[in-house]
This record gives sequence, C-alpha cells and structure tokens, in this order.
Amino acid sequence: MVDRSVRPPTLIRIITLRIALFAALAMAIQAALVFADYYFDNKQLATLMIERETAELSKGFERRHDEAPYKLPHDLHRYGIRGGFYITRIRTPSGQILYTNCDARCDNHLLPQEVNPPDLWSRMLSDGKPLAVAGGKTYEIHGDKIFVEIAILHDSDGIMWAVIGREFADHLATPMAIMLFFVLGGTLLSIRQALRPVAKAAQEAGHLDPLDPSHLINQTSMPREIADLAAAVNRSLARIGALMKSQRLFTTAVAHEIRTPLAMMKLELGNIEHPRARKIEADLDALADFVGQITALGRLESADRAVFQQVDLAKLADWVVADIAPLVYDRDHTIAYSNLGASSIEGHAPLLADALRNLIENATKHTPDGTTIEVVAGPGPRLTVKDDAGVFDAPAEPPFGDLKADHMGIGLEIVRRIMALHGGRMEIEVDPGRRTATTLLFDQPKS
Repeated sequence: MVDRSVRPPTLIRIITLRIALFAALAMAIQAALVFADYYFDNKQLATLMIERETAELSKGFERRHDEAPYKLPHDLHRYGIRGGFYITRIRTPSGQILYTNCDARCDNHLLPQEVNPPDLWSRMLSDGKPLAVAGGKTYEIHGDKIFVEIAILHDSDGIMWAVIGREFADHLATPMAIMLFFVLGGTLLSIRQALRPVAKAAQEAGHLDPLDPSHLINQTSMPREIADLAAAVNRSLARIGALMKSQRLFTTAVAHEIRTPLAMMKLELGNIEHPRARKIEADLDALADFVGQITALGRLESADRAVFQQVDLAKLADWVVADIAPLVYDRDHTIAYSNLGASSIEGHAPLLADALRNLIENATKHTPDGTTIEVVAGPGPRLTVKDDAGVFDAPAEPPFGDLKADHMGIGLEIVRRIMALHGGRMEIEVDPGRRTATTLLFDQPKS
C-alpha cells in the first residue's frame, strides 16, 4: 500500500542529485585519463619532477642577504643531507657554487661545471618506478642567471606522486569544481525561475472555487510541457463544470415541473373531507418544501461571483422578515426584527435572502408553538436568527445530518454553501431549553 504521508522529492533535489552523480562519474573517468596520461609517460613525468623541485629550490634566494646569498628552504631538508637520495647543485655561469650537497655522485649524474646547461634538461637514470632522474633548469634571479641542478636517485619522499597530485588539481579538480559550480548553480537557478509560476499555480489550485467557472489554473510564464498539463487540467475542469451545470439544470427543471402538479393535488385534496386527506396534504407540504430546497440549491450552484453587487444587510433582513412573517404567524410563532448597525457587503441578494429564509423556516418548523424568533442585522457584516426554544438537534458543524425534507440538514447545508460562496461562515450557539442563535458572519468589507 502506498504511504501517502511520504512526500515525493522536489525537482530541484532530483536534478541536483543527477548532476552530482554524472559529475562524479565524469570526474572519475577524467581522473583515470589524467592518471594514465602522466603515470605511464616517464619522460614527461621526469620533466615535471625536475621543474617542481628546481622551482622549490629557487625559493631559497628570496631570503638572500650579503653573508648568505642562498638559504635552503626549510621544507626541502632532503637536499641538506650529504649521501642521500636527493642531490642538488646551485651555481652561476662563472662556476661559483652557491649551494650543494654533492659528493662523488654529482660527477656521474650532473653536467660538468664548465658546461653552461640549457634552460631545461632532464634524463632518466633508470627504467621503471620509482623514477630516478637528473636534470636542471636556468632561472634569472635579481638579474643574474642561476643554474639549479638536481638528481633524484630514489624517490623516497614521493615527489612523483606530488607531481601527479598537482596535475590532478590543475587539470581536473579546479576546472571541474568551477564548471560544476556554475553548471549546478545555473541549472538550479533556471529551474527555480521556471517553477515559480508552477508553484504559484499549485497554490492557487488549492483555492479553486468549484462554483466559479472563471477560476482556472494560470498558465502564464510556465514552461511549455507544464503549461500543456495545466491546459489539460483546465479542459477537464471545464468539462466537469459543464457536466455539473447540465445536471443542475436537469434537477432544477424537474423540481419546477413537480411544483405545479403538487399544487394541483393539494387543491383537489382540499375538497375532500377526510383525515387521510389532511395527512396527505401534510406530506405534500413536506414534499413541496423539499422541492423548494432543491430549487434553491440549483440556484445556488448556478450562481456566479461576477454578478455580485453591494447588498445592504439591514434592508435585506427587513424585506425577508416582512415576507415570511405570515408563515411564522400561521404556525403560532412570533417574529421580531432589529438593526444593530449592519453594514453592506458584496454578494448575491437572492441567495442571501434564501439563506436567511432557511434559518427562519428552520426556527419556525422545528420549535414548539409560541416560540419567539428574532432576526438581528449587525453589528457590522452579520445576520443572526435567534429563538427562545433551545431545541436545536442537528450537528453544529457539517455534515448537518441526513438531507431529508423533514429535517433541517438540507437547509443548513444550503446556508453553509451560500456562506462559502460569499467567503463567510455560519456559527451556531445552543443553550438547551433557553436559546438557539445561528449567525451568518461575512468578511469585513475592504476599505
């Protein structure tokens, strides 16, 4: 079974891991090529060893002073040992020896002192590894030519590996690190920029209003592949909306068609003097109420926010109370209306009237005779319907129970949907046996 609590990795994480993986693979291949290129080319490796060691030895002139023109760098102690594996001789073209740890082996491996060497020379002293090489390089230091010559008879200090390591850094690590930094950084930045409208669309998709056909996923600035997906989702939403609209129209049309036969049946039953006729009349009244609720639900679901206008809540409540008062009095109830400073809101007046009427009808039908119902407009953007019976028996939160004609569930569900359409909410407070208050709370109007 799929664990839906586990969130899939982000695209940036996937791309980063893929780039890092292929970069590591490329670096491994490049490392193998660099190693093979240098390790198996003894002549090139010998030349690089000569260049490295002579360059390090030439740094001893940086500490030059009158009584000691040359001082061996402290990290080259291998050239300070006589009879060791590392031999050096530093001299001028006139033959003056500036520094040496030579013994008799210098005559076998280095050039004669009377010979001015070329700018760079090297030769192999043996085949195979570890390398044994001799060579030298000419440097110009403080305007004077200096010949730095060395011989490595046995590479016990790993000069060869140091040279290969520097080649790795120069030809692999540094270029690959710079390239990876810019490639990975540029890729992630590009992905982030490309996904910004996608993230915004995903956030908007979570707040799409199913009752508003104009609410679609915004495809602006999306990459083409994702924009195609968003367009397909929008087409699906449009088809679903069309199907829902046709179903609503069918349901509403059926409800309208039923109302006339119901009225005719009730007229005919009025001519029959029999208790069963009265029972059937009560059932017809309940059925007529149910048909009215279906009609109200169809009107709600076909509503469009584009037709919203300024609605004065006080005037709306005043009109609804005046219109429904005869029904309330017929059921031996009383109704009162008060305005505590209600404000105006953007809304659909017929739907708001349906919501308030539903609450009053619920308070009328589901309370005992003699109940006092009070409708309060305000303060601010709110409407409240109170009764002094306190016999509310439906859940205070959705779902509001079975949607039956003889139960207040469908009426409360219609009110809840109307409030959702207007961006508001419905709150119910019950004090059993004393009071029930249902309040319609709207968002404060923007100044």
